[in-house]
Amino acid sequence: MRPCSIMEKLIAKFYKMQEPKIVLKKVKVHNLKSVDLDLNHNELIVFTGVSGSGKSSLAFDTIYIEGQRRYVESLSTYARRHLGDLTKPDAELISGISPTIAIEQKTAGRNPRSTVGTITGIYDFMRVLFARIGIAHCPVSGEVVTPQSAEQILRTIRELPQGTRLILLAPFAKNKKAEFKEDFAELVRKGYTRVRLDGKIIDLSEEVKIDGKVAHDVDIVIDRLGVTPEEDNRLAEAVSQALEAGQGLMSILQADSGKETLFSQHAFSPKSGLSYGPLEPSDFSFNHPNGMCPTCQGLGMIQEFDLQKIINPDLSIAEDCCSISSSYKTVRYGNIYDNLSRLYGFDVHTPWKNLPEKGKKVLLYGTEKKWTEMRFVHPHKRSRWTEYVQWRGILHEGKERFNQAQSDLYRAKMKELMHESICSDCQGEKIRPYPAAATVGKKRIAEITGMAVDDALQFFQNLKLAKQEKTIAEELLKEIVQRLEFLNGVGLHYLSLERTAPTLSGGESQRVRLASQIGSGLVGATYVLDEPSIGLHPRDNLKLLQTLKSLRDKGNTVIVVEHDEETIRSADTIIDVGPLAGQFGGKIIVKGDLHALLSSPESLTGAYLSGKKQIPVPK
Repeated sequence: MRPCSIMEKLIAKFYKMQEPKIVLKKVKVHNLKSVDLDLNHNELIVFTGVSGSGKSSLAFDTIYIEGQRRYVESLSTYARRHLGDLTKPDAELISGISPTIAIEQKTAGRNPRSTVGTITGIYDFMRVLFARIGIAHCPVSGEVVTPQSAEQILRTIRELPQGTRLILLAPFAKNKKAEFKEDFAELVRKGYTRVRLDGKIIDLSEEVKIDGKVAHDVDIVIDRLGVTPEEDNRLAEAVSQALEAGQGLMSILQADSGKETLFSQHAFSPKSGLSYGPLEPSDFSFNHPNGMCPTCQGLGMIQEFDLQKIINPDLSIAEDCCSISSSYKTVRYGNIYDNLSRLYGFDVHTPWKNLPEKGKKVLLYGTEKKWTEMRFVHPHKRSRWTEYVQWRGILHEGKERFNQAQSDLYRAKMKELMHESICSDCQGEKIRPYPAAATVGKKRIAEITGMAVDDALQFFQNLKLAKQEKTIAEELLKEIVQRLEFLNGVGLHYLSLERTAPTLSGGESQRVRLASQIGSGLVGATYVLDEPSIGLHPRDNLKLLQTLKSLRDKGNTVIVVEHDEETIRSADTIIDVGPLAGQFGGKIIVKGDLHALLSSPESLTGAYLSGKKQIPVPK
């Protein structure tokens, strides 16, 4: 942790001179006995005493709550209605309160999308860093992607079979919540007549109602034509127009097969023949639709059905051997299973254990073709018809029913048949393969977030960049390194940035939030902490104390409820509450420095610290 600068000490001294003291008169919160107390700002103040004596009642339920209450009261009526009212502490007078921030001894939340990196803001800076100076790689070939000219794109399209009917599209909006009324009117003025909205082509001359609360994908239909010599000039013009409208991106949709191919002037892989868009910060976010892996929804883990629990190997498909599959006895699924058996060479009456592996794979995971032509027969009506079915497999259908289920009982029952595993598509990296393959300093973003904090700090401190890259990344790297130093400084050097909030202990989550508060650079606030040393190894205690003093020296008041000896000895002011717990507590025994505590005849804390009282070590 870097030492405080002279400027920071001068700022702290200025605030101390300017601000009045925190004054409390006749405080009767919980078991407090009409407590009178005045505290200096810009000090490290430790509240100590036996458990239940009233320390938290004074620090959290009085000072913190009153600071929050006054802040909320300063807001508009509309804002207060949404924030709710805070009960005024039972006291005759409370004055000199600055804005308060509580960092309590509790978990950082149960949201698995919240990680050490996102809580501290480090991951947000990393996303921008990778988007601006990251070297993009093709996830298929592994090679570095390069720009592609309009002529190369046109040449690739011309190589399609003659007569192929194409729809040329330019991206207009991706995952955007809007009704698009003004946007569509502007497109009509520019001469465009059609767009593709969420996969469906619509005519702009017709009135379209769009739900503005839902995110939509919109592509401009540039032209519809065939790959023929007669329309070659028209194709060249359409490609140029599509790339201009899509700012270097366009796609072609083959009308007959439904196959869509993306073309990009930004990133192209010659080996795989695939195009990609430019890297954006949202591409690296596992909490944003643009970036999150579609299979695991950005969690890195998926709930999978356990085949041993859902399949009876002695039964056949016709006997409904799979407990989560739709029954063979229904008309629709009976026909689907019969068609699959005809197309892939297995018998629906054969026991599961004797089915060929190809048949099992098709039934469980679906077909490689997007649409499969199937012949349907109704057993009673004697009617026949043909359908194109998108068969994605028994496991996919079971998962969809699980995700859409409203009943908690049904979901709990289904969870008993599932187990958690690493997502097979993103391999636990949480984001899509293309941005995930980008590197900075030959490391992917998932590799860096998987490092321990001290290793990640060393990586960024030793990162070698070209002159132009250094200019772009200088401020970003400064923020990342500074916040990693804060995490290191509060004794969390062993954590990784990918650690999720639910897996953190109470002490860890408190110190993560403490590091994020230090990183925010707030001045003139009152921080109230609840035993930040809990779970901390003694060797890291000094680091934590330096962090608390750094927070104080920036011009803040730091109030700590603590039993730790080193913290008590390091305090500017010590408030000992007691003498005992519950109804026998609630009084200020000592208010002063370490000497006042040690010399107090009433203080149990002082008696043990001075050695007057001791706890004998058992043999």
